[in-house]
Amino acid sequence: MLDRPWILSILAQLPACWWPVFLWDCWQVGRYMRAWGAAHPQGGMVGIGVTRKGRILITWQMPADERSETDWTQHAPRTPWKALDLDALATNFAAFSAPDGICADSGPVLDGFHPPLTPVALEPG
Repeated sequence: MLDRPWILSILAQLPACWWPVFLWDCWQVGRYMRAWGAAHPQGGMVGIGVTRKGRILITWQMPADERSETDWTQHAPRTPWKALDLDALATNFAAFSAPDGICADSGPVLDGFHPPLTPVALEPG
């Protein structure tokens, strides 16, 4: 929304005869932003500009993407200061480990790099 310091900074740059036009547009943009926010509850961004005669123009708008079904936040916390639950990670990792705790053969080392391991659950045959 349009905040008070922004409105006052624009009014300081406009001639006083254009203040009613600008304040009317502020009210109209406030109505538009409430309607746009109701239509896009996931959020987004709207860019606005002001002409020399006090008219407010919407220069661009971009609604936020819908939340993905495969959201990474179900596996890691959004807040970096929270520690991961290592017990839960260990049990999830154990499901993909080889039987008897033996890792699959990683193949020969090429130029100091190991090829990625394929979890046993996903190996063919």
